[in-house]
Amino acid sequence: QAPQDPSALSGRRVAVPSERSTAYLLFRLWAAQNVPGGVGEIVVMPFDQIMPAVRDGKIDAGLVIHEARFTYPEYGLTLMADLGSWWEQDTGLPIPLGAIIAKRTLDLKAITEWTQASVEYAWAHPDASRGYVLEHAQEMDPKVADAHINLYVNSFTANLGEDGYAAIISLLTRAADEGLVPRVDPQMLMLP
Repeated sequence: QAPQDPSALSGRRVAVPSERSTAYLLFRLWAAQNVPGGVGEIVVMPFDQIMPAVRDGKIDAGLVIHEARFTYPEYGLTLMADLGSWWEQDTGLPIPLGAIIAKRTLDLKAITEWTQASVEYAWAHPDASRGYVLEHAQEMDPKVADAHINLYVNSFTANLGEDGYAAIISLLTRAADEGLVPRVDPQMLMLP
């Protein structure tokens, strides 16, 4: 289905699953560039209630996350914007999703090694986590669960690299410029 004109969101009620997520920041940054006058009311609701609320006319539009990005057509909904694609086209950088943070006084080398070993184990044994994912997913189709995992667990999961750090710095700088988050010293985001 063809994306709708983003100006249709001007002054509208938009449901979001959280105001403290990468998805929310991406939505607000996208809206700042594409929705004249901005959206209207932001309504926070559980992510699994957003698509039914839009379908039933209780809300004008919704920001969907997790497996809903694959299943929204089942609710008769239309994609307005894929925020991941928008971000990648707009910045040339990957989407910075999630983070493992630790005090600098801890053994960061060991934490990094544990994290990388865990990711490598998951890649080598994809069936090991499938049950957990399906147990906690709203969409129980194993193909959707696999697509979800493959989208979000990638080479950046094991090692951010220069592009990963650049993506984080770009997201937080842009969000600070819009007044969505406090300004952060980019050096505080890097490993010592």
